[in-house]
Amino acid sequence: MIPKLILFAKLCALERPDTIVQEDNAPAHAHHIQEGVYNLHEVKRLLWPGNSPDLNMIEPSWFWMKKRTISRGAPATKPALKAAWFKAWNELPQSQVQAWIERIPRHIEEVIRLEGGNEYIESCTGKDTRSWKNRRLKGILSRRQDLEDLDET
Repeated sequence: MIPKLILFAKLCALERPDTIVQEDNAPAHAHHIQEGVYNLHEVKRLLWPGNSPDLNMIEPSWFWMKKRTISRGAPATKPALKAAWFKAWNELPQSQVQAWIERIPRHIEEVIRLEGGNEYIESCTGKDTRSWKNRRLKGILSRRQDLEDLDET
């Protein structure tokens, strides 16, 4: 059985011969067997380095979808989960998708400015004044502001 991603990549390559599949460096994607599978089907791939800035425009949708499908508790059955995901996907406004796409050039500029670093602010600017909000710092966990006061007592 050929994985659906490879079938999709081959279909894309018919019109765009330079098609490249981009995957993160998760163990399942980086496993040496995967390289053989992609080579067998003549599909080019790009593994994104671990702990790297996320410049994938679809990535924010996972949080959006999860928030809407489990906000009142996780669905108890697989059919209920599937229905919840389809409902959330159908309710996803195109304007939100467009906003995620439009954020990419700013993120690329920041990654270039930081010479490949991922210490940039991911959210839209001007909406939140917390200095730690959505800041990605390599090796440093974010702290919730409301918990910082507890440390002092």
